Amino acid sequence: MKAVNVYDYVVIAAYFVFMLGIGVYFLRVNKGAKDYFAGGSMIPWWVSGMTLYMANFSAWTFTGAAGFAYATGWFAILYFSTWSISYYVGSQLTAARWRRTRSISPVEYTLTRFNFTTQQFLSIVIALNFTLSAGVQLAATCKLLAPVMSFDITAVTLVTGIVILLYTFMGGLWAVSVTDVVQGVILLGITFIVMPLSLGLVGGLGNLISSLPPLSLDHTYNSVHYTEHWLISIFIIMCLGTASGAAQRFYSVKDEKDAKRVGKMAGGLFLTVPFVFGVPPLVASVIWPDLSQVEFFKPYIGKNPQDLVFIGLCLKLLPNGLIGVFLAAMLAATMSALSSVYNMVSSILSRDIYQGWFRPNMTDIEMLKVGRIFSIVLGILVTALAVLFVNTQFGIFNLMQAFFTLLNIPVVVPTAFGLIFRRVPKWGAVGAITWGLIVGITARYVLGWDIGPQVYLAFLMTFGIFATSYWTGNLYKTNKMLLGLMSAAIAGAAWILFTNTIVGTVGQFTIPFAVGSAILLGATLFGFARLFAIETEEQRRVVMEFFQKLDMPVDVAKEVFGAGKKQISTFPLVGATTIVMGLLMSLIFFTEIPAGDDMILGIIIIIMIVFGGLMWFFGKKSEIRSAVQYEQQVS
Repeated sequence: MKAVNVYDYVVIAAYFVFMLGIGVYFLRVNKGAKDYFAGGSMIPWWVSGMTLYMANFSAWTFTGAAGFAYATGWFAILYFSTWSISYYVGSQLTAARWRRTRSISPVEYTLTRFNFTTQQFLSIVIALNFTLSAGVQLAATCKLLAPVMSFDITAVTLVTGIVILLYTFMGGLWAVSVTDVVQGVILLGITFIVMPLSLGLVGGLGNLISSLPPLSLDHTYNSVHYTEHWLISIFIIMCLGTASGAAQRFYSVKDEKDAKRVGKMAGGLFLTVPFVFGVPPLVASVIWPDLSQVEFFKPYIGKNPQDLVFIGLCLKLLPNGLIGVFLAAMLAATMSALSSVYNMVSSILSRDIYQGWFRPNMTDIEMLKVGRIFSIVLGILVTALAVLFVNTQFGIFNLMQAFFTLLNIPVVVPTAFGLIFRRVPKWGAVGAITWGLIVGITARYVLGWDIGPQVYLAFLMTFGIFATSYWTGNLYKTNKMLLGLMSAAIAGAAWILFTNTIVGTVGQFTIPFAVGSAILLGATLFGFARLFAIETEEQRRVVMEFFQKLDMPVDVAKEVFGAGKKQISTFPLVGATTIVMGLLMSLIFFTEIPAGDDMILGIIIIIMIVFGGLMWFFGKKSEIRSAVQYEQQVS
């Protein structure tokens, strides 16, 4: 395997300069919080679609997910195959509705649709979930980079975290979105080269298929059990997660039509995942069946060495210079994911929590300043978490799944379906979140269930209390005795279920906790029914007015361009940046290049320059067309 050399370091350094330069460029665009958090609702749909793709893809895919694919084979390919379908389905469910909320925060609408308590509850849980996940993603990146670059992993984590923090602080959503496009071009270009080269190591796809064990739907990976139920649960979570968590990508574009296009483009891009991110780890499992016998992996035996199989292949297959591009692209993917998290979570903290509690009359410019401060705080916190995570033995893939599956269902169900169900009372979301957390914690950490059954039950209970809250509230008004019997029946059923489905050793407190959770479900149903029932006519009127706004199409001329703003052209900027990066990479031809490596380098350089040239050419034509459309809209 090759070692990283000076050309790779130069490429990585140049890449950082370009990304930070784009952040500086867009400093002038962010005049207020709406620009910083929502791009002024002027982000082109294709840019937002690429951002949605990149924001949900990071170096974790090349470490934790690659290790999972190495260990589970075709099962991981099934997992990767769910991504495209789930993003398409989820986006088409709520994309247009999100655009019509006219929001700058993914939980902003919940104040009107539900109540202040719901808004704060969702804000805290979402902020916590995404912050923890960001720490895992940064840890995954540093676990990838540190051994390859022969640096201390804690030092790499600190430096990388600080760089991402500075980049996010400067640019806002515009910088995040534009750099995502550049990063996506580089990343896909590299991975589409690695995949066929890796297949060449085993003699082609046919030989790979014949060399792998048959598909199995039962795996234990790092002490966690994965079955077909986990695949189904992940599909449910990703569908609902897109319907709620991709809000920023939907309300940052001009109108509903563009919002739906965002989801379609992201779904199309995710079709690449099983091939370019799944095949190389499968090849690694064939050529390196015992990692303890491979020199590169020996220092990491006992520390999840399978997480490094993708980078091992790249060091084996790619020439120097292109290795640097690959490492920069991996870091770029995490930069994209984390900068999106910083921007989104800081919008929640400033718009929903800080303004809601302390400064209700804060101006747009003041919110921009507060949002940037929160971006700095988040960057420091995520970096500290990543330092902790890189030193854990639990495994990056399992860390990601633990956060992903426990907190997502209670949040995404009320956030997504709150845009659809009109009769759900204002306290319906708090009831759903409470039940989801009770069931998730009990099933996972008290009963020891696998992730799949845990998600099934959490979704059933969360959606159940949310969707029936209107009728439960009416039952409290008309027949409290029947409601009491229903609450007791639910507590009894949960008692029987929980005490008879304990997995593994029954501890001293297992039964009491299980019984306590069952009783808590029954008691809270009655308590929440009372809250459902006290909704006033004035509160219902506010909710109906909210849905009337969702029924009203966005008037682009008035709402987007009405303040005298013009469409910001991104094609020429992205194209020029891609061309310059390609030309800089071509300087490597002035050095000695091993036979065969020159063709690989030439292909990726040509791809970047041609793509950049097309972007620049069509971008200039688009500028002229947009100028004409703008004059027509405001005239």
